[in-house]
Amino acid sequence: MRPAPRLKWVAMMNRTVTLAASALAACTLSACAVLPSEHDPAKDQQYVSMVNSLSWINPMTGKRDGLRSSWPLKAHKGEVEIFPLAQIKHCEAAGAPCAWGVMVAQRKLNRFTYAPGGVTLELGLALDVDRRQEIHRGTFNAAMAIPSDIAALRWKKDEQRTLNLQYGRVERIEFDYGVRFEVCALRYDASGRALDICEIPYI
Repeated sequence: MRPAPRLKWVAMMNRTVTLAASALAACTLSACAVLPSEHDPAKDQQYVSMVNSLSWINPMTGKRDGLRSSWPLKAHKGEVEIFPLAQIKHCEAAGAPCAWGVMVAQRKLNRFTYAPGGVTLELGLALDVDRRQEIHRGTFNAAMAIPSDIAALRWKKDEQRTLNLQYGRVERIEFDYGVRFEVCALRYDASGRALDICEIPYI
């Protein structure tokens, strides 16, 4: 009977069209994730790193102390950075007893998008000062405490910020008790050479 081969051919054509449409949809979805966006420096064989620092006044020396770090932007999305435990001191008036506390702090990069001449970062900062603090992360453990006969400083801050950063421009956020957060974005070429200057000092 003649119709059967024709029906089989139509069925094969329909299956081919369906498979082609599915492949096109999958390709479109994956391409959207792989191809650089309009403002992504990857179009020019460049990549972007985020440089940030958290600093405070060292109560023993009176000088600024802290940590500066740098992370490739794409690899660090969604990651949490935990800063070292730090002692914070606050004196209300000259001659009055000072309150001391231990600060634990962390920063999370929630989201980023490339923009003309820079990036837009959505950051979360969590700062907690109390008499005793601990850090437990993987195999790293640390603890610090203020003696019970010294007045304790207690303070907590949960900050969510959207920052529009031009490449090389430093954004600074000042908190109570001399705590300071700084961040900037740097472009690097394929050889790893920095194309911008980020004036966040090494501490």
